[in-house]
Amino acid sequence: MRRVRACDGYTLVAVVIGIAVLTILTAAIAPAVSIIMQREREDELIFRGRQYARAIVLFQRRYGRLPISLKEMYEHRPRTLRKLYKDPMCDCDDWFLIIQGTPEAMSPLGTPGPALQPTPPTFGKPAETKTVGPILGVRSKVKKTALREWRGQKTYDQWSFKAGEADRDIVSTSPGGTGRSPGPPPGSGTTK
Repeated sequence: MRRVRACDGYTLVAVVIGIAVLTILTAAIAPAVSIIMQREREDELIFRGRQYARAIVLFQRRYGRLPISLKEMYEHRPRTLRKLYKDPMCDCDDWFLIIQGTPEAMSPLGTPGPALQPTPPTFGKPAETKTVGPILGVRSKVKKTALREWRGQKTYDQWSFKAGEADRDIVSTSPGGTGRSPGPPPGSGTTK
């Protein structure tokens, strides 16, 4: 028969207290990590959307027309797009395409977007029903509220990336920020 010592129970109590402390710390840190990850996805959405907008402009310069699909920008040689990017908000390839001539293709001020060459119609099976046309830009399909505003828009599906507007402005920062693009302050460049 084994004798029970008085200190045997203290080890178990110390382990339980240690697990409880770790659980509380994890619960306190998890929301902060989630917000950091969402900000990273927002930054990536802006980067990828701008890459598409710049690639559309480059495609139009090289081929004299707007692309019909995102895949076309990647497959035509020389490429105008390094790779087909996923929408980081849903980790999917399903971007909303902004087609030239649609109301969404209008600039925020209600005037038509940049003057780009029209794209000839494509040929295909008449039974196919898919949205085709000259692509002027992309946007996310995710309808979630963002942590920050971008170009005055508060949800991801309103953040549009159109040809010719990719570098128009940068990110509106959190409250108390400057609302201008990151980098050296204006007027800090060297002059001759």
